[in-house]
Amino acid sequence: MNEKKTNKNPFSTPKGYFDSFEESLRDRLTKENSPIPKQEGFRIPSSYFDDLQSRLTARLEEEKTVPKVIQLTPFRKFMAIAASIAAVTFLALGINWGNGEELSFTDLANSEIEAYFDDNELDLSSDEIAEVLPVHTYEINDFVQPQLSEDNLLDYLNENVEYFEELNLENNE
Repeated sequence: MNEKKTNKNPFSTPKGYFDSFEESLRDRLTKENSPIPKQEGFRIPSSYFDDLQSRLTARLEEEKTVPKVIQLTPFRKFMAIAASIAAVTFLALGINWGNGEELSFTDLANSEIEAYFDDNELDLSSDEIAEVLPVHTYEINDFVQPQLSEDNLLDYLNENVEYFEELNLENNE
């Protein structure tokens, strides 16, 4: 910043300007082409200022006696917003309510069912499990003598056994 302060005024007027200023202003105002109108632009009633003080005090006293009313319009705004949100929610639920397919037991994956039984102890006995299983779809041979082919067994061993060499299958082949 500039630390030097100057006392010089940047504006200047010609010498003797204000000596003849009153005369030049009076000459301009008396000309016929003067920008100032000859008649007053505003009219005031004749007794306006006589009773102005009494009218002002009466108005101020009236404002002091009338209590201020707090409008409840912001509450109405929130009610309208809440009602519109509720309507949209009910409409969305109503549209999706009938479109949903009913889930059945067959829609569940076997892995989910097994995970449920593994995670939850149901304390079911073998008799209770046998009551639930449908008897007419299974045969006794399915449980006693499972039908395994040699190819299926080898595929299973390839996928699930890490050390295939340790099984010593070479001697039996």
